Amino acid sequence: MGKRFIIYGRANCPFCIHAIDLCKAQSTEYIFLDYSSKPLILEEYKEFYEQNTVPIILSNDMETGETNRIGGYTDLLDCLS
Repeated sequence: MGKRFIIYGRANCPFCIHAIDLCKAQSTEYIFLDYSSKPLILEEYKEFYEQNTVPIILSNDMETGETNRIGGYTDLLDCLS
């Protein structure tokens, strides 16, 4: 077991798609939570994580359960490089 990413976003968001594609290319485990049809919930996540845009990406340690906010797509790029 290791680390995975949790991606909150919308299926039609280009940066959400880039984040998913990056995880696939890096063979990194991820979960994509599509809130396209639930914009109010997505707005609550944005407020909670103090982030104005999607994707909202979290790092999740599957052994300890610890979860940390990574940020958006460019933050994920930095994290995986």
